[in-house]
Amino acid sequence: MIEGSRRLPWQHITIRVPWHDGGWNGRACIAPSANTSCLVLRRIASAKRDEQDGVAGKLFDELAPSELPPCIDERVGFMCDHDLVLTKQHPYKLSSPKTHGHFGETKLRIEAYSAACIPFGWMLKSNVEGNESKGEFGKATTLRLAYDPEREPDLSFETGWVQDKTNQLIMLDTFFGALQPKTSLCFFYAKKTPLSESANRVIIGAARVNGVGEHTEYVYEAPGDLKGVLWERCVRHSLRPGGEDGFLMPYYEVLATAQADASVPIEDCVAFAPEEQFDAFSYGSEHLGHDGAIASLLACAAALRATAKVVEIDVSGALAWIDREIARLWKARGVHPGLGSALSAFGLEHGSLLAHEIVRVGSREGAVFDGFAFIDGIVKNPSAFPQAEKLGFGSTYRDKWKSLAPLRRQLLDLVARCSLSADQALRAYQPSQRGVFTEPTSDADLLANPYLLYERDETAAQRIAFGVVDRGVFPADVIREIAPLPAQARMTDGIDKRRVRALISDMLEHAVQNEGHTLLPRSWIVSRATGAPLDPRCVVDEDVIDMVADYLALTLETARTSDDELALKLRRYGASRTAITSAVHKRVGGKRHSIVHKWRALVDAVLPPMEAGPEAEVEELARREKSGALEQLACGRFSVLIGPAGSGKTTLLKVLCDLPEISSGGILLLAPTGKARVRLEEATKRLGEGQTLAQFLQRYERYDGASGRYFRNPKAPREKGYRSVIVDECSMLTEDQLSALIDAIEGVDRLILVGDPRQLPPIGAGRPFVDICRKLAPSEETPQFPKVAPGYAELTIIGRQRGTDRGDVLLARQFSGEPLDAGADEVWEALRSGTLSHVRTAHWALPSDLEPRLTDEIVRGLALADRSDQRGFELSIGGSEWEGHVLFWERRADQREGGAAEAAHDWQILSPVRAGAPGVEAINLAIQRRFRNKVRERALTPNAKYPKPAGPQGILWGDKVINLRNNGRRRTYPRQEKPYVANGDIGIVVGGYKRGKMKFRPRDLEVEFASQPGVKFTYYAGEFSGEEGTPELELAYALTIHKTQGSQFERTFVVLPRHCRPLSRELLYTALTRHQEELNLLHEDDIGALRRYSDPSASEIARRMTDLFDAPGPVEVKTVSGPRFLDKHLLHRTSRGEFVRSKSELAIAEKLNGMGIGYVYEQPLQLDGKTRWPDFTITDEDSGITYYWEHLGMLSDPQYAARWQIKRSAYLAAGIRPIGEQADGDVLIETREDAGVGLDMVEVDRLARLILR
Repeated sequence: MIEGSRRLPWQHITIRVPWHDGGWNGRACIAPSANTSCLVLRRIASAKRDEQDGVAGKLFDELAPSELPPCIDERVGFMCDHDLVLTKQHPYKLSSPKTHGHFGETKLRIEAYSAACIPFGWMLKSNVEGNESKGEFGKATTLRLAYDPEREPDLSFETGWVQDKTNQLIMLDTFFGALQPKTSLCFFYAKKTPLSESANRVIIGAARVNGVGEHTEYVYEAPGDLKGVLWERCVRHSLRPGGEDGFLMPYYEVLATAQADASVPIEDCVAFAPEEQFDAFSYGSEHLGHDGAIASLLACAAALRATAKVVEIDVSGALAWIDREIARLWKARGVHPGLGSALSAFGLEHGSLLAHEIVRVGSREGAVFDGFAFIDGIVKNPSAFPQAEKLGFGSTYRDKWKSLAPLRRQLLDLVARCSLSADQALRAYQPSQRGVFTEPTSDADLLANPYLLYERDETAAQRIAFGVVDRGVFPADVIREIAPLPAQARMTDGIDKRRVRALISDMLEHAVQNEGHTLLPRSWIVSRATGAPLDPRCVVDEDVIDMVADYLALTLETARTSDDELALKLRRYGASRTAITSAVHKRVGGKRHSIVHKWRALVDAVLPPMEAGPEAEVEELARREKSGALEQLACGRFSVLIGPAGSGKTTLLKVLCDLPEISSGGILLLAPTGKARVRLEEATKRLGEGQTLAQFLQRYERYDGASGRYFRNPKAPREKGYRSVIVDECSMLTEDQLSALIDAIEGVDRLILVGDPRQLPPIGAGRPFVDICRKLAPSEETPQFPKVAPGYAELTIIGRQRGTDRGDVLLARQFSGEPLDAGADEVWEALRSGTLSHVRTAHWALPSDLEPRLTDEIVRGLALADRSDQRGFELSIGGSEWEGHVLFWERRADQREGGAAEAAHDWQILSPVRAGAPGVEAINLAIQRRFRNKVRERALTPNAKYPKPAGPQGILWGDKVINLRNNGRRRTYPRQEKPYVANGDIGIVVGGYKRGKMKFRPRDLEVEFASQPGVKFTYYAGEFSGEEGTPELELAYALTIHKTQGSQFERTFVVLPRHCRPLSRELLYTALTRHQEELNLLHEDDIGALRRYSDPSASEIARRMTDLFDAPGPVEVKTVSGPRFLDKHLLHRTSRGEFVRSKSELAIAEKLNGMGIGYVYEQPLQLDGKTRWPDFTITDEDSGITYYWEHLGMLSDPQYAARWQIKRSAYLAAGIRPIGEQADGDVLIETREDAGVGLDMVEVDRLARLILR
């Protein structure tokens, strides 16, 4: 090791590898173009070529240098059984010839079964040098390395990377010097795989470090002042085919099984890196401590056991290896894995470095090391460890150590037993730092229940993890024997009530974040606890829950399912339930405002004059329901205004806001996203008056931008200046957001929630808008028009998607979850035949087919000349033609329209997934390569007028982008007093651009967003640097359907893969209602297969377990994606277990079933050469007659009635006669319900008895 580096205690290493479809064995992928998961890595995304399918499956040794895939530089061959030699060139040789021009091509030999590891985090200047002005210390300071910033060369450009050879070696030697051959483990991981849409790292396998190669210095073509080394060093590992000393996770087998069986729970079989170890599984390669290694192996073991349940595979060898290694690692971990952070919390400036030295000197292989006992020895005999004095542990600190009160020492010992960060340890140990805890907590409290470190750290941006505390409290037996916890903290078995409560709390937190549940039934808790990656296991069964019920009640709330099963929920969701339900009940049942207007006249005044013609009757109905809704909004203290896109919700809000009684009291306009805020402002003609929910709640101390947490805060100030509050796109609101909003407002006359409950539920807790709508909606058993009731106003007739009976509207309604008219099934035949208005379809059979098919649809839809028309494409995204070039400018101050971002919502590609060929990541890169290639080529030249490609995606000047985080601190031009850009805002990169007398090429990106035309937001170049940078900007030619919620586009291109687990009824409904003019469906499966997602069992909303107004009723059902639990109260399920679409159909089904009449629900039938789906098909085998029972809803709707007449005529033409007519052959039975009447069950009974005659 070079002088000035430091030998650290031995560590493990994480090694990032790209996903590979053939075993990482020194060959190209079997299907390179189909593997898009690897594109998450910047070096692969920028260099991967479509023509690489020509080298599929070939050995790297057989390929010419120009044919080598870029993944070879990303350790894709770590299982290769022979050496590989790569030629490396310094990345700055061409761009900075004065400083790096003398660097020559350098050979790097990668040994068999090794990985060329780069610890990017140790070569990033900001990490190494820190920032003294912000009080941030870098690795050079904390580890007291001889790194010298003065050695770094002065370059003509800024770089965030260490350049000087000596500095490089100091950092690299320190990093790799902590790997101990035959002792350290290596963990291979991927950032993205086909297994999951989660952003969590996926562990690919684990093995032992067999050795570490030497550094390689660059070859120099000429003398030069600057010297450097390759950052890669080969880490040899023990993993071999057969897995004798290590293992690969059996992911290929999982994927193959899931391909054949949609019910396979893929994510259960995935070993995700522990969440608290995210940084350790970043930056290419990083150190992983013993505690993190144990947690990672436990995650692997849990995933292997889950795999063995669904895949025929032997995992016993891997599990045995994991057991042996965990036993060894517990000893290596010692008593105090968090010693460094604990010493820092104790007050030592160099606590981490002191801990490193203590462990390095004091630990012995195979023996358990007790750091506190070692420090006691230092205190007694300082001369035995003089390094301590040099690292700040002088006589005064020794006195402080000796004088610690017993309780304080016990607490410091507990903190050191948990692998906490320095900040976490500080708030755990220092009482003055526990202000973020959810309630006052003393030292004695923490010692009496160490799990309070997790439970009460709920509000922290980096919360202390349950698993970290659990491993501190439950180490291996050998540690507990040598250094037991103090009596009050000690636990004798795995089901101690403190552990049980913390584990259940952790499961409830994950259920909220990942599934949207606000409660879990007891049986679910029992099942999930069984699979938790814990050692010892925490076997939580019904008896245990009953045993600790009183203790659970101290922090958790109990609930009941509709079947009277106990359920548990986090306390904050009990509070949010109370806040929301109380506000709704009191306001809806309270005194209504006395406002009198000619409501119909107000509606007529903002709409075009009614014209005579076939659509007049529909228009009359539309105005009737708008009038009724307007009165409810004005007079009610609480209202929901619901309706599909285009039904006129925002038009109605404009009328409401213009009423003098409303506007004089002040109107607060809110929306969950920036785009929805702008649309609400535009619709109400109140530009600049709206706010996003995050903006508003942050001002009133109920939103934390660092953690993204919304919360109630009764002690904080409230907004009292608005008498009316209107919130749009409320289907996106979580229970946390809605309860925080209710808590933040006071003196409000009317609270109006606007949205479409048929869209996707929110990302987060519950589905409050759906639950409120269900609670207030008029009874489905007695249909009424207009659908207006206290607190409830629904618009049902679509006007904006221009046309009273458009095909795209009918298609979307198939996925609305609402009862459908009997003739609406005509949409499927029209879709299949290509005659459905405003809808185009295009089929793709293979992943490689998608890009050309999508390109062709874009060429047609955007009226481009051909597939290579880059100019036409750039004009379509907001470019302006000038002197033969396409330029991208923001709107000028003197303009009322224009600017590149004005075109950001003209068209949009949508996909349900991020990964894979149909995912937005691959599509975005494919679009950019095809249509922005000329700009990219220019951006890579030194004389370009705009920035280099930025970030992993290589974002270019003129690209369409999306902002990913709420941010109120960005630099803007013109300067804004309160600059704010919201998560989900879409815009165009309009700068920097070198103009006029500018001397230097711009480095930063400037974005004009559609929500704020004329304003440029700066994204600094440094945000896009580094291997693990998470820039707040992404390409947005393609967006996930979730991301487009709340937005509207003129034209959409919706990509629909065949095997797509995220697809649901609500996801499709949302996707099919984002356009205004034309919908393009690019489908892999038969287009008719979409119909299965219209089934109630495909509902994502029904998957959520919540009890806002009613107890949930979980039932397990078979769905298109395998068995799932759904809330039966959101569905209509017959006693036979099938799902129907309405309460009336349910009543008919139950009558038939009760009378012993067999039926088939929605059995396909050919009528007039088209496939139709009767509600009930009843075949009488004795008579040979088939009865087709069609239930008709509100025939007062002229569109409904017209569709039914077409279908009825087809029945008659097929010789199927109404039941009242005397004729041979099959029979048509019709039941109907009219407004205010409902289904006549006496008539149903009569008709059913006719069948039995």
